[in-house]
Amino acid sequence: MIKKFGQIIFIILIICGMGAILHSNWANIKKSFRKPELIVSKVTLQNECTIISDAFIIVHVKSNRFVHFSNDLARIKLHEGDLIRLAISPKYPNFVYSGESYKAKEELTITANCEVDPRMKSIFNSMRDQFN
Repeated sequence: MIKKFGQIIFIILIICGMGAILHSNWANIKKSFRKPELIVSKVTLQNECTIISDAFIIVHVKSNRFVHFSNDLARIKLHEGDLIRLAISPKYPNFVYSGESYKAKEELTITANCEVDPRMKSIFNSMRDQFN
């Protein structure tokens, strides 16, 4: 009888613990099941390259759709969280730029740095953060 009572208490505690975890993470759980919102992402270009800003475009990774910058500003309609990246416009086939991907949000600033490959820079930054 006492053994069975202990098992029931244990099961009740497990259920209460799971309920507490579910309750504390409810906002994240709910957010992960909702459909991503359609947004107009306003991307600002911070150009640290010697190339003119008009040579850059924003590419929607999923569809390969792209938009040009005008006065260092580009607007692209997509779903929140979709990946976008900075690239060189097809009008300038002699230039190459491999930018990293960013998750789209309503306002985003992307830096074009032609001196160091952005991927290498992010690798070095993460290594520095890990070993410091």
